[in-house]
Amino acid sequence: MKPGIPLKTKIGAQLLKISPFKEVIKPTLPHKHPDYFELIVLSDGAGTHLIDDHTYTVTPPAIFFLKPGQTHCWDFTRIPKGYVLLFKEELLSADLLAIVYGLNTMIRLSHDDTYLPLLALFYEEYKKAESDLKVLTGYLQLLLQKTAMLALQVSQSPANVLYYQFKSLVHATEPGSKRVQDYAAQLNVSTQQLNAACREGAGKTPSMVINERLLLEAKTLLSATDLSIKEIALVLHFSDTSHFVKFFKGAANLTPGAYRELLAGKSNIPHKTAIIP
Repeated sequence: MKPGIPLKTKIGAQLLKISPFKEVIKPTLPHKHPDYFELIVLSDGAGTHLIDDHTYTVTPPAIFFLKPGQTHCWDFTRIPKGYVLLFKEELLSADLLAIVYGLNTMIRLSHDDTYLPLLALFYEEYKKAESDLKVLTGYLQLLLQKTAMLALQVSQSPANVLYYQFKSLVHATEPGSKRVQDYAAQLNVSTQQLNAACREGAGKTPSMVINERLLLEAKTLLSATDLSIKEIALVLHFSDTSHFVKFFKGAANLTPGAYRELLAGKSNIPHKTAIIP
């Protein structure tokens, strides 16, 4: 198995899961969730939350929203309280897909007095032995709509189903392992159709979407692991280290080594010894 950011799943075959946030102070190692969205709502707690290459200060009440494939880890200094909602793309309409891919990573909750009670009702419904998926999906849809209203920025891109299906695949697939034609074949469309969908949905080519995800993963591996540049090139499926360095420099305007040194100078590289909970 190649080294890299560990994958962890907490939902299994379920389409939706909601539970209270674990009320413990335990730093975690950087990890990612491959095939579902994660909405974390904290009503209490303090510390930091590293998501991809950015560290957020935990200042409840607040919402953190993770898309499939994003890397994150926690370092709490005060016991957290709140809820964790996990859900898969299958439950989302095209309009909701547009919403979730446009949501901010962190959203303030200070000016809403109905969000947390709605979440509590959602959890009570989920706990019922006879809970109905249609009812739970209704709660999910309402919660996502309210989350979008609270967000500072929500994408206004058209609800292009093919584009968001492609973007979901890119997030859920091991970065660098597939080309545009591979994704098109998986989606059962031509590369021309996929290109048109991406241009309509985001004004980008499929290659640009893939490379943006690849660059983000490269930055995460440089900041959150001790892997060498050569090892990172291997993880990201580059044919050799020089091709990886050329790609990174062209996209980030500095070499991978310089990027890592810059982060080290800012003391942003986490050094965790805890296990993944």
